[in-house]
Amino acid sequence: MKIAVTKLEEKSEGIPELFRRYGHEAVIVSTMRAAPPTDQKPLTKLCEMISENKIDIIIFTSSLGVEKLFEKVRPGKNVRIVSVGPKTAKKVEEYGLKSETIEKYSSDNFAQYLGDTKDKTIGIARAEVPNPELLQSLESKGAKIVEASAYCLVPGGSIVEALKNVDAVIFTSAKSFEYSGFTKDLAKKLKVVAIGQKTADAMRKNGITPELVGDGTLENCLSQL
Repeated sequence: MKIAVTKLEEKSEGIPELFRRYGHEAVIVSTMRAAPPTDQKPLTKLCEMISENKIDIIIFTSSLGVEKLFEKVRPGKNVRIVSVGPKTAKKVEEYGLKSETIEKYSSDNFAQYLGDTKDKTIGIARAEVPNPELLQSLESKGAKIVEASAYCLVPGGSIVEALKNVDAVIFTSAKSFEYSGFTKDLAKKLKVVAIGQKTADAMRKNGITPELVGDGTLENCLSQL
């Protein structure tokens, strides 16, 4: 199938090859673009703490977060780095550092994976999309959290035209769906896929029920297709 996938251009590396492995053709459509965070102070604070060796663990939720943070500071090799997904981990390794990979991105799963974090200081570099559940989960284990927006996501334009010649569309986040201009009429013509439950919930709130819901990874979505 010819499948549209809502990925930032900066985060689309390797997507065409991945889709070909599953026998499909990827059409990358960007409903968002990355911009500097609206408030630079939290990122500056996180960078200062990293440079002063005051951070024990760094969590990255995207490869773009890795790039934006490492443009400003590099942690020492004694800092534990945990990445969401293999692409994020690979980006860390491109900078000569080691990263653990967590496959399932959920608040409870993160807290369990990290183990004993009592009195540890955890830095989180992420998109400007709050995740209070993750913070509460980690803080309940006794960790101190220093989170910062490494970038924000702003609308990148409607994808309606791009969807005229595809068989399916995969929405990779709730925000990418909200910015897409996608309608119920379009949903009738395409196989519609949500990458995970949060994205599916955002779609349902707008009256669109995804035909398939993945586990948070493109690989799982593609295996279902």
